[in-house]
Amino acid sequence: MKRAILIAAILFALTVSGAEQKFPKFTLNDLEGNAVSIDSILNLGKPVALTFWATWCKPCRKELDKFVEDWENWDTTKGEHPYLVVALCEDGPRSLRKAKALAKKQKWDNFILLYDKSGEVKKRAGVADIPELFLLKPDGSIYYRHIGFNVGDEKETFEKIDELKSEIQNESENTEQKK
Repeated sequence: MKRAILIAAILFALTVSGAEQKFPKFTLNDLEGNAVSIDSILNLGKPVALTFWATWCKPCRKELDKFVEDWENWDTTKGEHPYLVVALCEDGPRSLRKAKALAKKQKWDNFILLYDKSGEVKKRAGVADIPELFLLKPDGSIYYRHIGFNVGDEKETFEKIDELKSEIQNESENTEQKK
């Protein structure tokens, strides 16, 4: 009950504020130990679907599988996807090897997989429960947020991604026209 009240309060605060909230800046290691910053990802100029997951979380796994399915529908002959998936692993250090193996098996290794070792990013982002998804604009502002996952939720997520892609495209065209 307390968790439901907390979630409702967070969503209400985001709705009432009207201002675009920025996702907290961070630098984390990927599952191979390489440092990756959110700024380097956002600078690619694409929508970013950032989700928190763990190997033990079945809804997390289903959500990531839906992203794989969606990516397989895109013509990526140029090796590019129209949006990026960043998955922040919340597993403990003992499960990191399991997370790597699962990511490879499920084809999640095409995503940007980062390890939130201390859970600091999760705390700073105000994540109530996993999976929790944030759709980010290239400037780092939060365009859409979704807590939890049930099969069918991906439809709304993909609609929001399409909306954001169109918005980014329109902004790009407007910028080009002004030049």
